[in-house]
Amino acid sequence: MHEEHHDNMRAGTRVGNERDVRTLVELYRASREALVSERGGSMYLSKEAFGEPLEPHFAAIVHDDQWLVLLGTLDDVPVGLAVARLDEMSDSSLLATVEVVYADPAAREVGIKEDLLKAAVGWAAQRGATGVDVKVLPGMRASKNFLEGAGFVARLLVMHRRLN
Repeated sequence: MHEEHHDNMRAGTRVGNERDVRTLVELYRASREALVSERGGSMYLSKEAFGEPLEPHFAAIVHDDQWLVLLGTLDDVPVGLAVARLDEMSDSSLLATVEVVYADPAAREVGIKEDLLKAAVGWAAQRGATGVDVKVLPGMRASKNFLEGAGFVARLLVMHRRLN
C-alpha cells in the first residue's frame, strides 16, 4: 500500500491476510496490554475490545469488505496494526471506526502510527464514509494530541460511574 524510508529503514503499510492472522493477534494483544493500566482501560477492554478467541475473529475480518486490517512494517517486519470497520448509520450514511491503531513502542519514532491512520482514513474516504471515529481513553494525552494533529476533534464524551 505505502512505503517510506526512515534512516535506512523501510516503513510501510499493507493489508493483512489469512497468512498474517497469528501476527495480527499478537499485535492486537500487545495493543490491549498497553491499555490495561490506562484510566478507563479495564472497562474499555471489557466492553469494546475483541474477545477471545481472537484467531477466528481475525481470520474472518481479513476477508470482510466492511473491515480494514492493516499491518505497519519496518523492513517488511510487522510492527504495527490498524483495524477499522464501516457501519451504516440510521440516515444510510457510512461511518468508519478505527478500532485500534497500534505500533510497537520501539517503532513509534518512524511514523508507523501516522502511516496506519492515514491509510485507514484513505480507505474510509474511498469507501464513501462521511466520517471516521477513533476512540481514546481519557488519560491518553499523547494519543489525543496525535489525533488532533491529524484533524480529529472530540464528538462524544462518555461519562461513567462505577457501582460496587
